[in-house]
Amino acid sequence: MSNLRIVKGARYLTLIVLAFALLGVVLNSTGLLDAERAEGTKIKYLVATLPTVFYLAAIWMIQHAHAAIAKGEAVEAALATLLEHLGICLFLGGVARVFGELWLVRLLLGVSTSQGIFDVAAITLGCVGLLLFVLARPLRDAVRARAELAEIL
Repeated sequence: MSNLRIVKGARYLTLIVLAFALLGVVLNSTGLLDAERAEGTKIKYLVATLPTVFYLAAIWMIQHAHAAIAKGEAVEAALATLLEHLGICLFLGGVARVFGELWLVRLLLGVSTSQGIFDVAAITLGCVGLLLFVLARPLRDAVRARAELAEIL
């Protein structure tokens, strides 16, 4: 029973983190915190939120996994799904940071920029995302094998 309470508490804490992160992104990207920006700068700030959308989706996936475990879903199955979805979100967020931002700025503003941003944190998150995505398959296979063995026994 206490594990269930811990999972529910973690889920609510994750939702609080998500709400504050989303509020910060909205305030920053809309210019409400700094209304005296030039038009091009506003577009750059808005485009810079692209990776953040994927990172917020990753936080949502974590919350979703907490909810699945709290509802009684097998931990291994919830973790396999979480790893797969979290990996995709982190990878896409890293790619959006390194390449997507610059390409969108180039497309929207016509500004000539480099081909990518050498952001080690975003590159690392993208690589971790790929790793999580790859690790999800053996875990999902293990869950299926365990269910199959349970049927036999």
